[in-house]
Formats: sequence, structure tokens, C-alpha cells
Amino acid sequence: MAVLLTAAAATLWVSVPNLALAAQWDGTSGVMSIRSCSEVGPPKERHQRCAGSFRSDDGKTVDPDAAISEPLAPGTVPAVQRAPDGTYASVGIAAFLGWLAVTLLGAALGGAAVLIGIAPTLRVRIRPGWVTILVFLSAALLSALTGAIAGSLAG
Repeated sequence: MAVLLTAAAATLWVSVPNLALAAQWDGTSGVMSIRSCSEVGPPKERHQRCAGSFRSDDGKTVDPDAAISEPLAPGTVPAVQRAPDGTYASVGIAAFLGWLAVTLLGAALGGAAVLIGIAPTLRVRIRPGWVTILVFLSAALLSALTGAIAGSLAG
């Protein structure tokens, strides 16, 4: 149960802020002009990091040294969201659905932990709780699939 709770908390800790950024509910909207990209990180955690300049939609915020960990191509100008901590995230339906899938997975993990924790103390059946968790997992898979399709069609 503790492992499930920890996994749920970690998943939600990461996914909820990124979900808000992808939906443009938090942060500063703008575009990033990608200058260059390179592979960074240790061998098992390598990912593409792209550098460029950020300009907010209202023109009030400009960051000539912006960077984002996304597989982008130099010369592209994607819409991004600048988080309050100065990091950047992709926006749009594909990013939103991807983070929604992770958030739903975190909620399902948390629900499973709670059900496992209370099952021994209850004399009633908790089958509806497990059905709800199955619905969350199904919604997460559907969201991930739809986001992947949207992402492949967009780029």
C-alpha cells in the first residue's frame, strides 16, 4: 500500500503542474524560436534538449536563453508555456492528453492504495471501487492513445 501511495503522489506531483501548463491554465503563453538541439544526459536517460529564444504572446517577457526538453527541429517556432519557475513546456491537445493520461494513472494508483488499505476493515464489498479504478485506467489509456494520434497528425 505504501508503494502505491508513494507512486501515486509522485505521479500526481509531476503530472498536475504539467497538465496545467499544457492546457495553458498556468504560466505565460508564447512561442520559442528553436536555434539548436542536442542530446543530453547520461546514457540511460538521454533526451533531446533544444535551445532558443522565448517571446510571450503579450510581448512583455523575452528570454533569449530559453531551453526545452522536447524532440524539436532547429528553425521551428512551437507554441510553449513558460512555467512560473522559468522552465518551458509544450502546449496543445497532444501534450494535454498525454499529461491527462499520467494524471489519471496517478489517481488510479491512489485509489488502489486506498482500497487495499481499507479492504481488510470493511465487511461490505468494494467492487464498485475497483470498477472505478478500471474506468480511470481505461480513460488514461484512451487519453494516451488519442494524444499520440493527435501528436502524430500535428507534426
